[in-house]
Formats: sequence, C-alpha cells, structure tokens
Amino acid sequence: MKNLPLFIIVGIALGVTASCQSNTAHEGAAAEAPASTPPAAAPPAPLSISAVDLKPGVAEQTPREGYLQVVSAKVLKAEPLQLRLPAMWQSDPDRADGVKAAPGYRISYEAVLQWIPQGFGHQKVPASLPLYAPNGRDTLASFRVGGLNLNVPGRERYTVTPIEPRKPLTVHGTLYAFLGQNEQQQPALVVYPYRGRAGGFDDSFKKVLLPIPR
Repeated sequence: MKNLPLFIIVGIALGVTASCQSNTAHEGAAAEAPASTPPAAAPPAPLSISAVDLKPGVAEQTPREGYLQVVSAKVLKAEPLQLRLPAMWQSDPDRADGVKAAPGYRISYEAVLQWIPQGFGHQKVPASLPLYAPNGRDTLASFRVGGLNLNVPGRERYTVTPIEPRKPLTVHGTLYAFLGQNEQQQPALVVYPYRGRAGGFDDSFKKVLLPIPR
C-alpha cells in the first residue's frame, strides 16, 4: 500500500470535457462506473451525510472552463459500497496484492445549474443550448452544454434539456466519492476524479474533499 494516497488509507481504516459551446467532438460513450463488490471487501457503514456541502463535488462533473456553474446541490440518497480506485490512485496495480478498491458512496443528488455564456465574442448568444445530463446512476459521465449530440440511438445515456443563459435549471445526478479524512483528521468524502478522465495529468491527481459535519 506504499503508493496508495493517505486519505484513502485512512478511509480503509474507517471501514469508500467539456463540451465547449462549440462544434468540437465529444466523448460519446459514458464510462463504466467504479462500483465494485469484491467478496472479501465490505462496504462502509451507512453514514448520514445530508449536511455535506456537495457543490464542489458536483462542480467536478461540469466543464472545466467554468461556464456551467453549480448554484446549489443537496444529497438525496447515499448508498455505501466498495468503489474501484482510479488507476492513478491504485497501490502497485501490477502486484496481486495491490489495493484496487476502497469504501465509498454512490450519492444521488439534486442540483441547480446555471449556464454563463463564454467565448461568443460579437456573435449573438443563443436563446438556449441543449444541456446533456447523465441519466444513469452507474456512469462516470459529466454534464455537457451544446456541441454534438452525445446520445446513441437506442442507448440514450443523457437527458437533453434546453438551458437558457443565466437562468437556473434543476437537474438530478449521481456522484461517486470515497470515504476518507482531511488534513485535520476529520471525516471527509474524496470525490472521484471526474475531470482527470479528460487527460489532464494535474487534474488526475487532484483531490476534492467534502468535509462531513459531525
């Protein structure tokens, strides 16, 4: 476990892109969710996290350019389970005893998003653009605004809703997070690195912590 991040080691001890408002191509298929159920691994105990500030976590599922802002977010349900660690967080993945999973939660939430148009210059801002919202709970897909249609006929993994400039829109989504601690040794959720999947090395190792009020 020498290469496993400290906050995940602590979690084990406790018991788990952007569409750029343009015509650029997008990732059409939603990635597989990290849910894992190894026979020898037990999920964490149920935890009341209704008071957790989920906004920074939901923000990780929005384009990194910042034109889709999270106005508010609240937890609807938190399911404890074992989660597969992202490859860059795994301990010696080539070894048989390498740690590849940790306790965490599948969090269903309701959020309010707001589109802040960027990059239009002197062009007229559209009255609305399609917002692509992942519609499955077992996905690592993120929100997208505009661009190419992300849905494949017969395999529609996104709910498409018009979003107007600077007008709040309520959405529902799923967030995966590991159980761990912050630097003050207080309980915290460690958000799965959604933005790291886009190929950004720095974002792949970025840790977004959501303190859990006691």
